[in-house]
Formats: sequence, C-alpha cells, structure tokens
Amino acid sequence: MRRIRFSAAITAAGIAGLVAAPLYVPTASAAYSDPHLPSVPDRPSVANPPTDQFIVQFKDPARTGSAIRARSFGRAAAQLGATAEDLRATVSGARVIRTSRDLGDGDTEKMLASLRADPAVAYAEPDVKLQAKAADPSDQFYPWQWNLSAEIGGIRATRAWDVTQGAGQVVAVIDTGKTDHVDLDANMLPGYDMIANRDDARDGNGRDSDATDEGDWSTAGQCGTGSAEVASSWHGTHVAGIIAAVANNGSEGIAGIAPKAKILPVRVLGPCGGQLSDIADAIVWASGGAVDGVPANPNPARVINLSLGGTEACSATFQTAIDAATARGSLVVAAAGNETAQASTSSPANCRNVMAVAASGRTGALAPYSNFGAAVDITAPGGDMRPTNSTIPDSGVPNGIISTLNDGPTTARTEAYFFAQGTSAAAPHVSAAAALLMAQMGPTATPAAVEARLKRTARPMTCPQGCGAGRLDAATAVLHMTIVVAAGDFTGDGKADVLARENSGFLWLYPGNGKGGWFARKQVGSGWNAFTALVATGDFNGDRRADVLARDASGAMWLYPGNGSGGWLARKQVGSGWNGFTAIVGPGDFNGDGKADVLARDTTGDLWLYPGNGRGGWLARTKAGSGWNGMTAVVGPGDLTGDRRPDVLARDGAGVLLRYSGNGRGGFASKVQVGSGWNPMTTITGRGDYSGDARTDVLSVDTNGTLWLYRGNGTGGFSGRTAAGSGWG
Repeated sequence: MRRIRFSAAITAAGIAGLVAAPLYVPTASAAYSDPHLPSVPDRPSVANPPTDQFIVQFKDPARTGSAIRARSFGRAAAQLGATAEDLRATVSGARVIRTSRDLGDGDTEKMLASLRADPAVAYAEPDVKLQAKAADPSDQFYPWQWNLSAEIGGIRATRAWDVTQGAGQVVAVIDTGKTDHVDLDANMLPGYDMIANRDDARDGNGRDSDATDEGDWSTAGQCGTGSAEVASSWHGTHVAGIIAAVANNGSEGIAGIAPKAKILPVRVLGPCGGQLSDIADAIVWASGGAVDGVPANPNPARVINLSLGGTEACSATFQTAIDAATARGSLVVAAAGNETAQASTSSPANCRNVMAVAASGRTGALAPYSNFGAAVDITAPGGDMRPTNSTIPDSGVPNGIISTLNDGPTTARTEAYFFAQGTSAAAPHVSAAAALLMAQMGPTATPAAVEARLKRTARPMTCPQGCGAGRLDAATAVLHMTIVVAAGDFTGDGKADVLARENSGFLWLYPGNGKGGWFARKQVGSGWNAFTALVATGDFNGDRRADVLARDASGAMWLYPGNGSGGWLARKQVGSGWNGFTAIVGPGDFNGDGKADVLARDTTGDLWLYPGNGRGGWLARTKAGSGWNGMTAVVGPGDLTGDRRPDVLARDGAGVLLRYSGNGRGGFASKVQVGSGWNPMTTITGRGDYSGDARTDVLSVDTNGTLWLYRGNGTGGFSGRTAAGSGWG
C-alpha cells in the first residue's frame, strides 16, 4: 500500500523554503547587527489624522476679543476653502474652533501653519480624538509585525484587542510539536505526540504525552531519490508564535494575534512529513474525541490549525476526522498550499468543513506562491519575501512573517525569531482570529457561525484567481454594533442621523446625507458599553437640540444633552430604578403637550408613559397598555401615518410587525399589521426622514449585519426597502 505523507513544506522543495534570512537575537542581548537586515526600527511617526477641530491659545486672552479671534480663525480657514466657528474656551483659556469640513493631513498642517503665523497666537494644535484602546505591545520586534496592525496588508488585530485577546480559548497546532521558548511557554499546554512510528518519532518510542519537537531534519536521499538534505524547520513553533506568542512580556520578541489564548501542540510531523493516519487521529483527539491507546484530551481545542498538506484528493480518513471534530464544535483551519495552483488540489484544504486559507503579501495582494481558486475560503498574511531591491539580496525578508523559532540545524539549541512566508503562516492568522472571535461570541458559537463571520467581514481584494471572501480583518470580525439608535437630527443640518455603539464601547455618529445614505462617521464617545439601553428622545430638555437617554447597569438614567452639532453637553442623572424595564423607547410627543416623552415596558408586560416636563425631567407616569410582553421589539419611530401624532411599532413572536397608531393623548387606536417576516431583524429603529421625501422611515439590521432602510409611505406603511450599509451587526 502506498504511504501518503503530508508535509509542512512551504514549497514543493520542502520545509527549508519556509525559513529565510534568519533574524536571531541572543537571549542574553537585544543587540542585532545582521548586515542584510535593518535594525529594529523606531515606531513610525503618525501623520495628523483628519480633523475639523483645533485648539488655539492666544498670548493675551484678556485683550483678544471675539472679533479679533474671528478674523484670525476666518483667515486661516478661508485659505482652505472652509469657514471656522469659535466653539468655546478650554479651562486654560485656549479657544476650541471647528472648521466647516474635515481637513486631511496636508490641509491640517496648512491650517496650523497659518494660525501659528499669527503674532497674537501662542500655540495651535489639532483637537484630536483619543481612543480608549489597547496600547501597542512593548515586544521588541512588534514594529516588524506589519501583519498584525498594518491598514494595508495586515489584519488589524491590535484594534480587535479593544474587545478580546482570546482568553479562555484553546487552539490546537497539529504540526512538528513544540520547543521551549520564552515567548510561548506561558501559553503552551502539554499536548501529545501522535507519531506512531518510533523511527519517525526520534524519541525512542511511538505515541506518548511529550509533544516536544525532536527535529524534522533529513539527510540527502532520505525522503526519496534525489531529495536534498534539509535542516529542522521547527515549524510548529513558528506557527504557534503567530497565534499566541505572549504580548507585553518585557521587551521580549513578538506578540501573538491571540496573545491570551492557549496552544495545544500535537506532534504529527517528523522527517519527510507525517502520516495521514497520525494526522487524522490528532484531529479527533484535539477536538476532544477518543483515540485508542491515547488518554483523553483534558483541553479540547475550539480551533484546529493544519499548516500542512499534500497534493491529494481529500481522503475518506481525513473527511471522517474533520467531520467528527466539527461536530464537537472545533473549527478546522488549513493552509491552501504553495504550488501556485488550484487549492482544490491540496489536501486537507480541499475537504468539507475546512476553512482553507490562501496567502497575501504586505501589499495585500495574493502572494505569488499561494494556491487559489474556488476552494479558498479566505486570504490572510503569509508574506512575500522576494527581494525588493535587486542590489540587496535579503531586502525583501522583513516582508515575511516574523515569529518564534529555534536556531538548531538538527536538534533544538537556542530559541530564536525567524521571518517566513507561505500559506503555513497564513492559516494561523485565521486560527488566531477565530480564537478572538470565539472568545467574544461565547461558548455556544458554532464553527459555521465563526467561519461565516470571518468571511462576511473580510475586506474585498482584487483577485481574479480566486481568494475566497477576501482578506482577513480581525477587527471588523470582532467589533460589531450592539446598539443602533435612530437619533433624529443630531448634527443640526436638518437631516436624520444614527448613533451606533460598538462592543468596544465606542459610540459612533453616522450623519445622514438626506438621501438614504451617510456621510463619514465620527466617534462621539467611548466607554458606552457601561449602558444597557440608549434612547433617542428628540429634544428632551427644551433647547431645540436632539438628546439621548442612557441607562446604566445599576438602573440609573442619564440625560446626554446634544449640543446641536454632533456632540454633547454635560450629562446629568434624571432617574433611577430603570433596570426593571425590558424595553424603553422615545416616541416623541406622545401625549400632545409639546414635550418629548418616553414609553417603558416592565417585566409584567405593562407599558408605561413617562411624560417629559420639557426641562430634562419627568411628570407623573401613567399606564399606556398591558400585554406587551409578547412583543420581541418595541419601536418609537414618530409619525408614520401623517396625522402629526407619534405612533409605535411592535414585533410579535411570529415576526409580524404591528403599528399602534397614537391618539395624541397618550394612548393608542387599534393595532394594524404592517409587515411579516421581521424576526431575522436584530434591530428595528426609527426617528425621522432618512430618504428625503418628507415621510418617516424605519431602519433595521438583519442577522448578516446589513442595515436596511424601509421608506415610509406616509400612510402608516412602507413603500419598499433599500440596503443602507453593511457590517452593522
């Protein structure tokens, strides 16, 4: 019977093609002086981000009146075809000004130069937004990890860390085993050696509980007639580092994509590769299944990484093992192969229930060695180390993927860091991103759901060969909108806007363009994940500006008064004990007294009207209905029927959408069905005319994260829907 071996090789020539131009840093010293590579670069300077606000301090504020300030600001802005508004003073006496449009980096510098040239100005600087985010890791070689954070080519993992770093997740690396490494030891579980043939195992026995990589070196001719001598690859160590190298451990090494996940090393590859039977058993064992003669796995993996493959059809043995692992809740991720061929020729990437990963380079384009085609599910950074300068042979090496390794040519010696390229490096990017996502989605997340979200949130790429869903984007996969609120005219331009809270706690303003779409979004807050409900009330405090109510976890209700230009005035508490309500909506002026009100449903299903007093507080509440606990959504969209009285929409358990027409006195006329099949909508919201036809519209988000605009017909129903955005779920 023919023995089929599967190799971790990056190229057909063998695993030696994986590692090129090693970057080795002795553990005793951080010094590095390889003549072919640059020294570790300083962190790059950051250009000014687009902004429309500036802080200007005058040398003598007491003698600098508003007219003088206006002339100074106006001259600077006019040179850029904009106007400037003097907003307020800071606590130090500086002035905050806003331009009529966002200024890009070049225009920002011009604006600042003009202001600083004014002899009355002491200093001028951009009023930048500072975000509550995970800081860049302190690891020494992080500046070379373009694959983690680069906007072009990278997967934006550091942005995903605002929500999760993969804590509690186990990723199995079915590969050559593990080596001791200061950047991995803390995240390494015991694992298992699944190589049954003691000659291949090189440890004097067959399968055992020691997953140590004994080296996969081979002599000339050992792996077939004419095969070359090959050094040990330490491939499993390289893959493991991409996934879960410890971050912020002093100034050591690199940061993994999921630095708080755990690695389960399962050794299946030795000299010349590994047996199909061993790999299949390893997949079953890693997922928590029983394997004869092997103790039960105490740490079942939710993700299984297979940076290995052969040019075979998917075998029944492979498929059976993969199906069993998937049924237990493990997502199986496999390298698509490095033959510049159809990925359908590479196994196990061509099996069902496998997420097949192609490789891209630093530019974001498909890497020249990567397989491609319809069998690819997604593409991730694998590196492209072709020389970028023909006079410097190793000039392309930093465009590879740097990770943990060992410096021993045969047996393990000193721990090290090497650059590499290949789909073997691309697959662990997806495995790590899956671990981040599973940590965020929770224990009930299925492999299918995780794969679907990773693919749905991938960034499009030009790839006529076939690159699956596109380039992996860890941040977009992990970050999503947990609350979407139709805010009415929040910016003061006469057009309806939307506020959306990300699960990181960032609050975003999406200014409506009055034609069913959006201008560029702006961050208008952070830390908003402390709130369990957000309610758009319209003008709640009587200053003719749209406001928001926010309920925190203790049940306290806070009024965030809008400033009329897309921001906030100082908040104040306007109530307590609101955690007993299962739905809170702002219908507008529901009782006809000209003041904005709130409707709230309690746990018994009673609906209560809290009349606003027009000054940011409440009058005595009254009961507005009962039996509302059968509704899975309650929405205050405003006037849908055109009678100048606010209405209420409610979705029942069957997905039927009902309109409760307001009577203008704090009650309802009879209900009317206005739609069905609304149960796939995770959000239904509405306040205002988004399409520009002077009729009230409704917005909804489906389970795919698509934002839909339902155009009101002015008589209580809808004239159709259009997609108004994606990535909202």
